[in-house]
Amino acid sequence: MDKHKIIAEKIYDIAEYNLTKAGYEVIDVEYRKERTGNVLRVFIDKKDRSRISAQDCEKATHLLSSAIDTDADMPIHFSYTLEVSSPGLTRELKRKEEYVRFSGRDIRIITRQPVLNRVVLEGTLRGMKDEDVLIDNDGTEIMIPYRFIKKANLTFKV
Repeated sequence: MDKHKIIAEKIYDIAEYNLTKAGYEVIDVEYRKERTGNVLRVFIDKKDRSRISAQDCEKATHLLSSAIDTDADMPIHFSYTLEVSSPGLTRELKRKEEYVRFSGRDIRIITRQPVLNRVVLEGTLRGMKDEDVLIDNDGTEIMIPYRFIKKANLTFKV
């Protein structure tokens, strides 16, 4: 496992412990080297499902920054930029529970292997049944094995 993934996993644990107490849910953590330097991104939601505001991001940033600075086991020993934000309207779904939580929303799924001769499937998310993700594509129910999913994002139509 590369160092960026190890750091992201450690930060996820720290963020989950500290931000859950403040009413937030940690959705994802990314740590990567970019042109401008090392960037640590933490995506959060509210437990009560209300919208994340700029004040929420600021509060979570302060809580998380303090927790990272005081953690003796922190694997980051160099400068980085901490960004805390909402995952947005076209958020990527990463956990099985999200496929249930966002049932009824439009989704775009890219699979590792074809399902019905396609690797890109779009429709309305209908949740999960056993180990399959269900989507409705113009009235046709499609079952996509969870293990086939390479990437899935909610979509937003205007």
